[in-house]
Amino acid sequence: MKRANVLHVPAWILAAVISLGAQPAFGQVIWTVGIGRTSCATAMENIQKKGAGYQEHYLTWIGGFISGFNMAEAEQTQSNVRVGEGIPNSKIAALLKEKCAKDPKKPLPQAAFEIRAELAEFRR
Repeated sequence: MKRANVLHVPAWILAAVISLGAQPAFGQVIWTVGIGRTSCATAMENIQKKGAGYQEHYLTWIGGFISGFNMAEAEQTQSNVRVGEGIPNSKIAALLKEKCAKDPKKPLPQAAFEIRAELAEFRR
């Protein structure tokens, strides 16, 4: 049986490159569900109209995003990954507002990725 020439890049290499400041190509189609399908503008509008309680929906989604990313990185590196550990929701909320103010059209998953990258740098 003939094998295809396919380059397999370990996820830990991709994570290392991303942590060095490279940004993912968010022009790609990325399947998300629920709140993850919203833009920064929609998130900020919903938080403003519906209050701090609704903000928790977004912070919970971002927390799940960070947790999932951490789990994938830990699996690939076979090491502990604690990005976001001990960070209060108020800090994540401030980062979300900062990222969304810079680019309201930004998809929420991209903002979450940028927040995680910033928290990873903070952790070092």
